[in-house]
Amino acid sequence: MALSGLPSDFDLNAAWLRKAQGDLKAFMEALAVRLEGAIPGRVAVEREKDGFFSKTSHATKVTVDGHDHVYVISLQKSRLATHRSKIVHGVSLNTEHMDAPAWLAALHSDIQSLAEHAGKAQNVLHDFLMS
Repeated sequence: MALSGLPSDFDLNAAWLRKAQGDLKAFMEALAVRLEGAIPGRVAVEREKDGFFSKTSHATKVTVDGHDHVYVISLQKSRLATHRSKIVHGVSLNTEHMDAPAWLAALHSDIQSLAEHAGKAQNVLHDFLMS
């Protein structure tokens, strides 16, 4: 733990790694559901059935349209693959492969930027309507 009483980045990354390594299918499904609920319209999820006759499925790929990047995490056999692409005017300028904790941290930062931008837009709209 950090001196402030809040967990450090190392603690958070270590906890994430323990959780993800336990059951990657469950981790991906939980992440997909959480992101779909948190930022609807910006998340695309690909799912596969758990078996030929199965009614259940699991997330295999999650794509998030962030503020400045498109983030992709996918389950490939028994490991996670993550990358983000810089998008300008609908064109991908570059793709950066990242380890999963760094990917999650970058996604978190972009989601914060989206929230701040939405808050500013809401304030401008409120001020306009109230004047």
